[in-house]
Amino acid sequence: MTNRTPDEVTQHVIAELLGITADAVGRYPWPGWLALDPLLQPTPHRWDASGALQALDEVSWREVTVELHRRHFVQLTGGALTASLWSWLTADPVAAGQIVHDRRLGETAVAHIEDRVRRLRHADDIDGGGQVLSETALSLQMTIRLLKDRGYSDAHGARLYGAAADLTRMHAWAIFDLHDTCADGTFKTALHSAHAASDPALGAHILAFWSIAASGTGRPADAEAMTAAALSAARGRTTPRVEAMLLSRRARARARQNDPLAYADLDRSAELLDARGHEEDPEWIYWFDRSEHLGALASTHLDMGHPDRAERTYADAAALFPADRARTQALFLSRRAEAQWRQGEAETACATAEKALDLTEAISSHRTAGPLHDLARRMRTHESVPAIRDFRERLATAFPANQ
Repeated sequence: MTNRTPDEVTQHVIAELLGITADAVGRYPWPGWLALDPLLQPTPHRWDASGALQALDEVSWREVTVELHRRHFVQLTGGALTASLWSWLTADPVAAGQIVHDRRLGETAVAHIEDRVRRLRHADDIDGGGQVLSETALSLQMTIRLLKDRGYSDAHGARLYGAAADLTRMHAWAIFDLHDTCADGTFKTALHSAHAASDPALGAHILAFWSIAASGTGRPADAEAMTAAALSAARGRTTPRVEAMLLSRRARARARQNDPLAYADLDRSAELLDARGHEEDPEWIYWFDRSEHLGALASTHLDMGHPDRAERTYADAAALFPADRARTQALFLSRRAEAQWRQGEAETACATAEKALDLTEAISSHRTAGPLHDLARRMRTHESVPAIRDFRERLATAFPANQ
């Protein structure tokens, strides 16, 4: 099945039926303006354990499913986003509350949930969002059921809320990976759960991923607001490696807005990576290393109009990149091909794009195909070149739904 976009007249009819203003149709591309459906605005929840559990319950059972649900289109932007970030930053810390029933959870059960979360993080690196979307849904359902129906200590409750936060974050990330949609309502639920866990660094981590999804769907200003909030929350309360990651994410949001301050963020990020001591990093930051930093720098060069620098830096990143992170390798290869194309290196760009396609065909992530289709469209007028024709035909065969 191919993707179909309704014509302008049909879109205005849909907007009128949903109670969405007509100007929204022109302001946001299809289907982004569907997020403004009044019935799909996020439910307000208190920033405490009770509010987190209510928010988690909304994305569980009926809402967290393998199929993309309408609520995942809930979008927070502008003033609503600012208010949500501010309330998260200023809410009083509250320990995860006990829900006492006849059975009490022990260390073994809590550690089992945390191990499951770790395994899913690494599965996402290897295969992308296809498997993770369903697996996080099932694991989140189980975790929420434990939070609702079992007793536990405050310490164990905080860890369970932390696990639920990262499962929800991964679920939202998988939606972006597969459907190119920023699931704001789901990311916000993850933020509620991180707050119930009294873990501002984990909340900052969630905002970092949320910012990538927002920026990748045409909202770089919102992405910058998210990363600024994350840095405010985490600064002085986490490790240099975490702060370096957050700065690199703010740099990406700024580069999408052609803001040269992106380079200052990346310089500081590099300094923090070099200055790391013996602090114990959170387990979830394992993925941010020198290769990731170089990849962010290369992507910034590309956004800022320096394809020659971008290509060299992508090559440097590739030399350091762990072999098991197939999705990110495919994404960086596709961007490197774009940098080569902008420099007039058509056949080299096709060879690099073919390598990216090799990886993309082997994983369940669809997001990596997007930059390849963008490149193929730009190559359309040069289809007489055999390498370009072969690449475009192979891409159309492998991912026809994106044509």
